Amino acid sequence: MRLPHPLHKLLALQPFWRALFCLSLIAITWLGFTSEPYPIPSAASDKVNHLLAFMELAILARLGWPAIGYIAPLVVLAGYGIALELGQAITPWRDFAVLDVMADVAGILIGYAVLALLLKITGARLASRP
Repeated sequence: MRLPHPLHKLLALQPFWRALFCLSLIAITWLGFTSEPYPIPSAASDKVNHLLAFMELAILARLGWPAIGYIAPLVVLAGYGIALELGQAITPWRDFAVLDVMADVAGILIGYAVLALLLKITGARLASRP
């Protein structure tokens, strides 16, 4: 199945995906450090929240910067997940959790797989130039 022309154009809008990526980083960072109850619906398990957040970030990173491949976003996003946990460790209302970092990395890998499957099913390709 091939995507209609407008959807191919949407996938190629790297500035759009980059902006969403940056907004997501801001929102996830805020959610990671707030002591307030989440103002948005969230999963019953904190690990599911981590998995979903990092799936989203991985997909947006691949769409926003397709030319850099898979390894750089994996390393940067895993580092971001570790930094979030280290930051949470110094707050009185959060804790460092290795399982959260593992959920982050699993989310990145699942995000890559979901995007690859979607691209394969639709016959779409990511642009290789910025």
